[in-house]
Amino acid sequence: MEYAEKSFVPLALRLRTDNSVLGRLKNIAFVSSGTIGTIAKYYWHGPDEKTWGLRFHILKNILHQYLSESLPHSTPNELSAQIDFSYISDYIELNNLPSRPLSPSVGWNSEFNIVVDESACAAYSLEKYGLSCTKLNRLVTEDRVLAQQGKPRTISCQVVVGAQMAQCSKCLSSVHPHSSPELLMPQPLEPNERIIIHFHGGAYCVGERSLTHLYIYANTSSRAGLRVFSPNYRLAPRHCFPSHLHDCVVSYLHIVSCGFRPENIILAGDSAGGALAVELLMILKEMSLPKPAGLVLISPWVDSTCAGKSWTTNQGLDYLPGLSFEDPFHPTRLFYAAGTPFSKSMHEELKCPLVSPIFGDLSDMPPMLIQMGEYELLSDDIHAFAAKAKQQNSHNPGAVQVEVYSKMPHVFVIFDFMDEAQQAFVSFGRFVQAVFGN
Repeated sequence: MEYAEKSFVPLALRLRTDNSVLGRLKNIAFVSSGTIGTIAKYYWHGPDEKTWGLRFHILKNILHQYLSESLPHSTPNELSAQIDFSYISDYIELNNLPSRPLSPSVGWNSEFNIVVDESACAAYSLEKYGLSCTKLNRLVTEDRVLAQQGKPRTISCQVVVGAQMAQCSKCLSSVHPHSSPELLMPQPLEPNERIIIHFHGGAYCVGERSLTHLYIYANTSSRAGLRVFSPNYRLAPRHCFPSHLHDCVVSYLHIVSCGFRPENIILAGDSAGGALAVELLMILKEMSLPKPAGLVLISPWVDSTCAGKSWTTNQGLDYLPGLSFEDPFHPTRLFYAAGTPFSKSMHEELKCPLVSPIFGDLSDMPPMLIQMGEYELLSDDIHAFAAKAKQQNSHNPGAVQVEVYSKMPHVFVIFDFMDEAQQAFVSFGRFVQAVFGN
């Protein structure tokens, strides 16, 4: 990774900036320092919570260290336009979450490419969303031009089959993906096959192909008995809003065009992916397109203005760091308009429902399950979102279910060795079965 020749403000980056031995040692030192301190504190003072073991402490603190120290969060707001975010994108990609295939004891995964041809370049009729609609249609135009030039863009998409789902008698007589490759292909295994489409989290900046998310998909696949599809949408700060949302819309419509019926689809998402799932539903409703059968949101990031008091009161309990909007590397600023100084006008733009779904119309939603941790920074925002969804769907009691898992942080299901995570996967499966009347 080479530094751009254009003059930018110098940045002190804690992690590796290349694949050299020294770069890898730099990352090892970064992780080791926090791990040693965590172990010492654990044995000297005991666990922060009785139900938290050493493994949980180590992973939670590594995540906190990575999110709070890997980027120079002390950079002044006024220097925003002088930061080389192309370089930062390379840096984030180089230090992304680990990715490798699932072990057969957990499940199997593969990828296919969605070709964004002219048939996928229909304009958005979303005038009520103003600037966001304009930006979306600008992306449609870009895709159409590429398709007409014979150079269509592609979106890769994960297909995951949980080990227990592969043992399901409803699948195929021979259910190992090597002998039945249909399991990992984007066509229905039967005319009315039911599936899950899950949008990954990661603050719109990381998470694609990450092993942590593959484990989430494998677990939900096994518990629900369904295959999971997860698009690898474009990531910030290289691609800012609404690139990720556009990719999710295109991916969903493509999967439907492959023969999967909307009424046989459960839409899911964690953190930023949870927001994407709700935003997609808003677009489908506004454009009078068929909606999926149900919605599962795991710690959804529904308010990009981060207005809830829990962003302050739960600091130190969650692994997410509390950051200022004056910070050019605040997650919201990275995904929405990297390099643009924060202002009152930007803050107002963040209230568009296609950026922060809590500000949108949540009526006429399909059955919804929301899972969250008691200790997460997003707690108040999620509770406010759930209350609004319940109020706007009051004609359908039980349409919005909320599960709060005691003493758990943001997207706690990534700690799949914890009892709470396994309980959440079981509940996910039961919700899916209830939606489909099983």
